[in-house]
Amino acid sequence: MEKRIFITKKWCFILVDLDNIKNIAVIGAGIMGSGIAQVALLTGYEKVTVIDPNTETLHNSRKIIKDRIEALESEENYKSFISAYYATNEIMKNIDIKRELDNFESVGIIAHNIDTKTIINRLKTETDLSKGVADANFVIEAVPENLELKQKIFKALGELSPPYTILASNTSSISITKIAQFSGRSEKVIGMHFHTFFPILGMLIEITPGKNSSNESLEIGRAIAQKFPCLTGKRFTVQLEKETAGLIANRISIPAQIYFDWLIDYATDSGFSIDQLGALNMIFGLADAIGLDTIYNILRYFEKYVSPDFAPGKNLTRLVEAGMVGKKIGKGYIEWNENGSMKKSPSLDEKATEFLMPHLDAEIFSAISLNEACRLLEEGVVKSYRLIDKVIFKGTSMPGPFREGKAKYKEWAKKLYDVAEKTGKSYFKPCNMMESGKFLSLR
Repeated sequence: MEKRIFITKKWCFILVDLDNIKNIAVIGAGIMGSGIAQVALLTGYEKVTVIDPNTETLHNSRKIIKDRIEALESEENYKSFISAYYATNEIMKNIDIKRELDNFESVGIIAHNIDTKTIINRLKTETDLSKGVADANFVIEAVPENLELKQKIFKALGELSPPYTILASNTSSISITKIAQFSGRSEKVIGMHFHTFFPILGMLIEITPGKNSSNESLEIGRAIAQKFPCLTGKRFTVQLEKETAGLIANRISIPAQIYFDWLIDYATDSGFSIDQLGALNMIFGLADAIGLDTIYNILRYFEKYVSPDFAPGKNLTRLVEAGMVGKKIGKGYIEWNENGSMKKSPSLDEKATEFLMPHLDAEIFSAISLNEACRLLEEGVVKSYRLIDKVIFKGTSMPGPFREGKAKYKEWAKKLYDVAEKTGKSYFKPCNMMESGKFLSLR
């Protein structure tokens, strides 16, 4: 295999030439790992190996990947797949698949008439990490958000994968420097976060450096990410100037979880049950889809490394400790059927709704998002507020916080002082960059 030697001021090491990256390994066969493996296969890599210690999980992952890829063979297959598995997903239902089938950026090598049998034959599964990464040119880790688990995996990867292999983590919140700490090759470790648990639908991928990540590793990671097909629009990758908890998109959205946790606990402390809080069904549904255990672990990480105000709420903690972690097991805040539809959701209790509504002012959440986006500018994670708005739009299809915030930051700052007082969480107070309007100069 041809290799290219890069020499920089800090490093002298061997990397695989981008054109010679043939084998991708994905660690973790859950929803996220399966989705990453799908887009890697559709990109055209010769071998994609999904690694997981659980054989049943691997079996289910292979089936998911096979079904999703076969769904892209034709318009008929796609419609049948949607009606069977994703009937309630409006994004997937509204895709004009007939138009996308001849577009490589949308469906990958299927657009080049590579048959799905050939593609699926390139998928391998492996329970033994050493065998799974023995010839991998690029590895993407997609295991739960637990620092110790990730450190253990990357230590093993540093010992077991070829010396030229780049090691990427799909972490949405954890420091790449900390993840790479025991890898023995921190210059090869980068972050590659897919901003949706169904990567072929999400345009946004965030590339994050650790303190020692080489420019070459980051550039190759970003180039690989940019090639992954996406059904909903042109793939969009962004590289952070430096690492931060939560990256860009999640960092801006996570503080709202503190507020939701406070509001849910405030309602139940006031005598209402979860089953009465139907006004929060959209919030409950999203949390259950992400996974309450994932949210809990992220909040614990933020509690330790960002602010104690991120400590998970009482109701979230109770559900996680009881194993009711969301859609993937059929029960979280909401009860779910196997096809992904709601079995039973909290009801719209009139008194509970009346109690909640004063606390659901949409501008509260806009203010929280703007404040966190301004913190990213203060920290030098991003240099332009326009880029932040673009990242949010590509990741969520919603306007970024600066669109309205440019005109409303003064009144939103006052709202945040009120929120900090009623919740008892000082983290909600506006930062200097927001309150002063200094962000306006960072276009």
